[in-house]
Amino acid sequence: MLETQLYFNFKDMFRAPRLALGRRMLVMLEALFLSYLVFVVLTYLALLVDGNSFGSIWSKYHLLPSCYVTASMGLFGRVLVSLSYVISGILIWLGLTSVAKITIKEYKGDLFYSSRDGWKWAAKNWFPVFFGPLSIGIIVGFFVLLAAVFGWLAQWPVLDIIFYGLFFVIFLPTALFLTFSALAFVVGLFMSPSIVACAEEDTMGSLFGSYTLLWNQPVRLLTYTVMTILAAMIGYQIFYLFILSGFKLIEMVFGHELVMGSAYIAVKQVGMDLFGNYSFLPSNIFASTCHGSSCLLMPNCLSSIFEPVTAGCGGGGCGGCASAAPALVSATITQTISGVLVGLFSLLAHLAVPAYALATLATGFSTSFIVLTKHKDDQDLIKRKDADERAEAEAAEAEEEVKSETPDVEDEIKTDETETE
Repeated sequence: MLETQLYFNFKDMFRAPRLALGRRMLVMLEALFLSYLVFVVLTYLALLVDGNSFGSIWSKYHLLPSCYVTASMGLFGRVLVSLSYVISGILIWLGLTSVAKITIKEYKGDLFYSSRDGWKWAAKNWFPVFFGPLSIGIIVGFFVLLAAVFGWLAQWPVLDIIFYGLFFVIFLPTALFLTFSALAFVVGLFMSPSIVACAEEDTMGSLFGSYTLLWNQPVRLLTYTVMTILAAMIGYQIFYLFILSGFKLIEMVFGHELVMGSAYIAVKQVGMDLFGNYSFLPSNIFASTCHGSSCLLMPNCLSSIFEPVTAGCGGGGCGGCASAAPALVSATITQTISGVLVGLFSLLAHLAVPAYALATLATGFSTSFIVLTKHKDDQDLIKRKDADERAEAEAAEAEEEVKSETPDVEDEIKTDETETE
């Protein structure tokens, strides 16, 4: 296998936007789509439990429930929606771990390590990914709780001398340690998938890896992290522009009156109705904010990808920030089926944009960890054999031992012929 030769400096960070395309983006697209399904299903279930009918829920939210739907819910409904957030976060973090594993495998020269293999590995090694940074959070929480107990006891005479006066000598160092641990917790949140996937660390290795990265390589860690985030943000907008151009081209060709005409409007209206009349129109991809004669295109989060088709700019000179809703056309059965398919594929196309940004982040963090490990421990993780390579080497050695222990059949036949003569 042909290994990738890294520079082991900031130049390697520029690989992330290019490598994020393909399998890595597919993994994050799957993670985001599964997260979307979990959110929709549990939100609908929460609304049903809260006493709403399915018809009323559909007429109000369709396939895009509001993030603020819990405002009028009871306790059980809020728990279900909160559970959907937790599960979605877990799925996204597993996707980041899968992307990290695919990245280190490709650096090792294994170009056939598939997204399915990455998901399997992430599902098998999920525990240290989450419990590495969670352990740091537990440590910080324990010391804060202990300090609160000491402070509560110190409100009484005599005990204040013991639990505050005498112990104050350890309070300040402990506070400094907790501050450092809080920073390590933040490092663990975005680096634990890379630590576990690239170095194959357990929970303790994930925990101490966050501390050692922050302690030994703080400047490089901060620099590479900022570079990765900037690359993801720029790549997000550029890829968004390509999606915008694709939708615009489709609308120009298929929406022409000599091609599909009113049939195109009917199909598009069905697709829009799936998401509560929110638009996948190219002109509405960016959230617009108008100030006087200027129109600002603001970066979007996932929930603001879909801009209402009836939205308009209040000031003059914004021309084209929002478009008017198309005239309603009754759709036939085939047009309805086509509209549903177009709406779902359009959703996937829009989810691919944040999926690419997340894949860029995961690839950049993995590359960053490999480079930082080289500077920190003078260890090349690309050349170090992982569990799969060690298993293959052991299997090859066992096969050679079996062959060496097995007598050659031809030699036995020759020996028998010699003895017979």
